[in-house]
Amino acid sequence: MDAADFQNLLDRLGDDLSRWPDQQRQDAELLLRDSEPARAALADAQRLRRLLSPSPVAAPDGLVDRIMDRVRRERSDSSATPNALSPRRTDRDPG
Repeated sequence: MDAADFQNLLDRLGDDLSRWPDQQRQDAELLLRDSEPARAALADAQRLRRLLSPSPVAAPDGLVDRIMDRVRRERSDSSATPNALSPRRTDRDPG
């Protein structure tokens, strides 16, 4: 395997060598021992993956509690007022 073959495999199989087929992984590991360009290509691929990976979003402390409190308040408020979808009696309704 040469550097061009290695770059091609990086592009097709990704930077996680443990997921590569055994023979290609073994050849790549041998190349990486002796080839600075191959090591640089692997580092670039790993850096690119990290940059493209979504970063975890952490919700602020207490967000779920605030949301649930609001749902409970709105639920209790809506039970005290007539439901917009329920029929309303008017003077013209035959009771």
